[in-house]
Amino acid sequence: MTWRRSVSSPALWAVWLVTRTVLYWHATVPGRDGDVGLYQQWYACCFAHGAFPVADPMWQYPPGAALVFWLPGRLPGSYVEDFMVLAIGCDLAVTVLLWSAARRGGSLAGAWYWVCGVPLLGAVSVGRFDVVPVALSVAALCVTGRGGVRGALIGAGAAVKVWPVTLLAGMAPGQQRRGVAAAVAVFAAACAVSASGTASFLAHQNARGVEIESVAATPFMIWRQAGWPGTVVYRFGAYQLSGPHAALAQDASVLALVLAAAAVTGWRLLITCGRGRWRPEFAADAPLAATLLFLVASPVLSPQYLLWVIGLAAACLATGHTTQRPVALVVLAAAGLTQLIFPIGWPSLVHGSDAVTGVLAARNLLLVLAAALSCWRILRLTAPGHQDPDALVGHPVQRRSGRTIGT
Repeated sequence: MTWRRSVSSPALWAVWLVTRTVLYWHATVPGRDGDVGLYQQWYACCFAHGAFPVADPMWQYPPGAALVFWLPGRLPGSYVEDFMVLAIGCDLAVTVLLWSAARRGGSLAGAWYWVCGVPLLGAVSVGRFDVVPVALSVAALCVTGRGGVRGALIGAGAAVKVWPVTLLAGMAPGQQRRGVAAAVAVFAAACAVSASGTASFLAHQNARGVEIESVAATPFMIWRQAGWPGTVVYRFGAYQLSGPHAALAQDASVLALVLAAAAVTGWRLLITCGRGRWRPEFAADAPLAATLLFLVASPVLSPQYLLWVIGLAAACLATGHTTQRPVALVVLAAAGLTQLIFPIGWPSLVHGSDAVTGVLAARNLLLVLAAALSCWRILRLTAPGHQDPDALVGHPVQRRSGRTIGT
């Protein structure tokens, strides 16, 4: 095992260096800066002067994101290059965290999963700022043993982009109060400091429709090939459904989000009341399941969102004892298909390509499968007395035939 790790670590860092060099080169080619050009405009007109772009409907982020957009403008060099360095620096931090978890007795599979999974999304993984909340989330899962510290990191991640609140689903029963209190305190402080940015973020988010990449939009995208009379329109920085019955997709997404929140809350209540069994691996596994649920329920599913679940799946694998190994493989397959949708097939999808619509449907079906499989593998272990051989891999003690066997 020592020999394998000594060989694997240099190979891991060599692959990281090569792949991230390619990503940086590709993302900094003139004309390919993507959303970073928009971030630069916001910095020049607003953030550099201590204001938020509240009049721009494309400002749809929590106030903590402003710090991410402000920082590259304060560094020497071009904004685009500095932003890419910041993004790859966060990527490096995630890799170090996962690698360190393996050295503390976990598995190097988590670090390998992250290093190889990120390039499947292409330049969008470093050309948008989602790697920042991913880094905060992985830090919360990998380096903290105290509920307060973990909660503070969750709150910081949520202040940058809301989705890290799903990590609260993995708080151990004894740490739940402190974790939730710390997360709420940090998030509330960020919102209080920049009330105008918070208000505009909420208003613009509420006005968004159903993005064509989302799971809720998939039936309409397929129906479009069979003659649906609706259209695809560009609003609030995204291509959205518009036309007959499109409101059904919006209503279905809202209902799905409510049901997902109710399911996660109900599961946590079972754990808190002692009617469900808590297991240590749930600390990382439950956030992945909750994030997948909200991902498939959301009316917006941009390509960089896959980075969230890649990071969480990597954190699960890094523990060495997780229920989510099959889920991680499904997520990896979905990430590979995502790059075929955006940027490779994006113009064709917008104009109604049968082939790219088929790829979109397959990707979203994989995400639904991943969410269902993730929840099922957790729920089957929540029942008191249930044992899962897969979850026991990496544990120092296994039970067989009523006897305790040291491994």
